Amino acid sequence: MSPIANLSDIVRIPRLGKIRLGIKVEQPGKHPYPKPTDYFVVPPEIADVFGDKPKELDIMFPMEDSSQFAQQWLRAYSMTQGLTCVGDGITSRRKVDTATGAMASHETVEWIWKDDMHCDPQDCPEFLKKRCRRVMNLQVLIPVVPGLGVWQIDTSSFYSIVNINSMISLLKAILGRCSMIPLTLALGPIEVSPLGQKKKTVYIMHIKKNIKLSDLAKVALLPPAQALIPPPEVEEAPADLYPEEVLAEAEPGAEVKSLSGPPPAPEPGAEAEPMPEEAWERLVEEESPQPEAQNVAWNIVKALLNELKPKEGLVTQWFQKHFSVSVNLADFDSEKPPDKITEQMLKQFHNSLLATKEAKAKTPK
Repeated sequence: MSPIANLSDIVRIPRLGKIRLGIKVEQPGKHPYPKPTDYFVVPPEIADVFGDKPKELDIMFPMEDSSQFAQQWLRAYSMTQGLTCVGDGITSRRKVDTATGAMASHETVEWIWKDDMHCDPQDCPEFLKKRCRRVMNLQVLIPVVPGLGVWQIDTSSFYSIVNINSMISLLKAILGRCSMIPLTLALGPIEVSPLGQKKKTVYIMHIKKNIKLSDLAKVALLPPAQALIPPPEVEEAPADLYPEEVLAEAEPGAEVKSLSGPPPAPEPGAEAEPMPEEAWERLVEEESPQPEAQNVAWNIVKALLNELKPKEGLVTQWFQKHFSVSVNLADFDSEKPPDKITEQMLKQFHNSLLATKEAKAKTPK
């Protein structure tokens, strides 16, 4: 008797819970808003091992396919419909009202998911209003915490996403793999200069740099595990990334069950107060990387181009179609991005390359 083909060899890892990068602040008569923290907001099981406010966690990436454990998409949410759109900066899959053809809202009776919809953050009202954001769903193992499964961390920070992607690429380049290698995930400060604001300190995820390659090389000699992890939890907006007021203003008058319960009613005659400035600042700072971060992203894009080896004409056609600018592969030979390639172009091109990489990985050989 032999095992069942394509079934008996599948091992699926459960998701144990979520780790957050901020807390919700609730005040009478107001929508809760997210406030970033300088520590990981962890459930009791992790707090018992690392403390109530850990700034470092001992982790492992669970598998080799980063498109599974570190999914990255542009995601839009609605207070009444939950997840309404998933895109890569070029095309998207959108929840559409069958009667109007518009994105589903609180007035929608019936809806369907529609593929191959146009996706361009520069002219998308959902993105410009912060109801759509880039989100990485990072799923990791924490070996010293009781339980067999992965923990999910959601982030929309440009810096955190670039840092995680860079470490995955570096591990694979040096050691030939990234899974089941002991790493320390840390939350540390950097200074940023958001457009129109003063320089400030924000906290981003990174892998600690005091790791000895010689130690990692020994671990890399051991065979990696073969397993499947569950799809990330994405149907509801991460409460620490999407302020409720931002989602609520798109559906005035809708009867909505708040992510944390309905806010207390304001005093009669009182004017609605705007979202606290610190909540808006977080949205802005994560969308406005410094030139240094842009240079890091430039190197990541160059590495992806080297890996995917697209034809010259495809790169030129992509930039001409989306930004009406002449760009060719030779432009990516320079150490820093040329002036004609803006930060937004680079981010969108990066998303497109990642989508291409993921599509190739899913294509049967």
